[in-house]
Amino acid sequence: MNLFNQRKNKSFNYKPKFQEDTSEHDSKDIASKWQDIKQTRKYKTKKGNVLLRWIVLLVMILVLWYVLNNYEM
Repeated sequence: MNLFNQRKNKSFNYKPKFQEDTSEHDSKDIASKWQDIKQTRKYKTKKGNVLLRWIVLLVMILVLWYVLNNYEM
């Protein structure tokens, strides 16, 4: 039955034209660079964005408070 016999994926021996040979040293170098980037960006926050969010939230609360105080049935 073909139901249980799955087709195997085709494999090709294709080498890209402009790809350089990679060595294990290059992959370690890339991994160390990635770790450095992660560490430098880990504690970096944009305080302007956080402050803007708090101000927008405060304005929304004040508007809601004003609307609810002036609401009459």
